[in-house]
Amino acid sequence: MRWAEIKAVVSDESSDLVTNILIEEGCGGAAITGPSVRASGPADLSADLPIPEDTTITAYLPVDDRLEGRLEAIRTRIRLLPETGVDIGPGEITIRPVDEADWANAWKSFFKPVLVGRVMVKPSWEDVQTEPEQVVVEIDPGMAFGTGNHPTTQLCLLALQNYIKGGERVLDVGTGSGVLAIAAAKLGASEVHATENDPVAVEAAEENVRRNGMAGTIHVYNTDSPGSVTGQFDIVVANITADTIKLLTSDLESKTRDGGILIASGLIESRADEVILHLMKHGFELTDTSTDDEWVALVMKKVEK
Repeated sequence: MRWAEIKAVVSDESSDLVTNILIEEGCGGAAITGPSVRASGPADLSADLPIPEDTTITAYLPVDDRLEGRLEAIRTRIRLLPETGVDIGPGEITIRPVDEADWANAWKSFFKPVLVGRVMVKPSWEDVQTEPEQVVVEIDPGMAFGTGNHPTTQLCLLALQNYIKGGERVLDVGTGSGVLAIAAAKLGASEVHATENDPVAVEAAEENVRRNGMAGTIHVYNTDSPGSVTGQFDIVVANITADTIKLLTSDLESKTRDGGILIASGLIESRADEVILHLMKHGFELTDTSTDDEWVALVMKKVEK
């Protein structure tokens, strides 16, 4: 498969909004370098490199019959941001073709170990020293996204640490490289099911599950809908986007047991209330919210009938 690399050079203040646009238009994640060193996907944490004035966001799309429409939508949405009062800085967008080897190797310059609570997410090619109480999740993203560096992934990791007590059934919707599913299993969930609609990501997730010795606990499905997974779950994690959460609400509700927890993330702050109200209309009540910069994670409890 061939891929198109998209680079957007924008103001630091607009970087979260631009990243969200890229994700909503089909990029599974992005790498960000800039003044705030905000990581969306992998992050370049090298202290030896100078920090630029503007922010560069790098993301990838598959070269297929949807590429032209997706690129046009990205260009248009970023170009319209100033009309909403957002300073996008240079607003430069460049696109170049890359092959699988180039992209897979690029992770090694971006992806560094990150400690979130007591969960250490590390690339498979780096050795790190950990404390006995820490849980280690070893990831090779391959051609998928998901490294533990994005704020919404970190918010979900913290929420899982708060709500997994041991023995829970967990469903991870849109698993990507499998970071959250593997973390859930290592935190004590007895059974984890993970769904993903991208076959490339499914392959990466399955390999990461094996790499972490969790093949007997985690089951990965290539499917558009969590509704195809059997049974109900104590905890459902959906780290996707606001629109996708709304689209999948019926499935998320049916897969969460009465009294169970839905962790919904991938949301920018300006859309959090909209998603909260939508989920409340479908049988959930708000238990907790957490934020990291402009990103939000919701913990919703399914009302017992």
